[in-house]
Amino acid sequence: MAKERRTKTQIFFDIVTAIMDDAQNNETISPTRIQFKCNTSYDKLTKYLEEMEKREIIQREKSITITEKGMQFHKDYSRINDLINEMNEKF
Repeated sequence: MAKERRTKTQIFFDIVTAIMDDAQNNETISPTRIQFKCNTSYDKLTKYLEEMEKREIIQREKSITITEKGMQFHKDYSRINDLINEMNEKF
């Protein structure tokens, strides 16, 4: 049985979540750790990080951090995801 492919938006959400998890644990946030947590290849992750930086979702200087826009994206996506799951339970 084939696994469903994630959309780019889902992958962005997974990346932001992985960054938030590492930041909470006061750990250094490295692309390799994000790669493993998001289950994606390193070259694809690099492209996603570049696009996310252009869209101002993350900031990459010494470490990877989430911008205010990125935090809002995570909050909104979580809310939508919760609503979809709630609707699936009802039907």
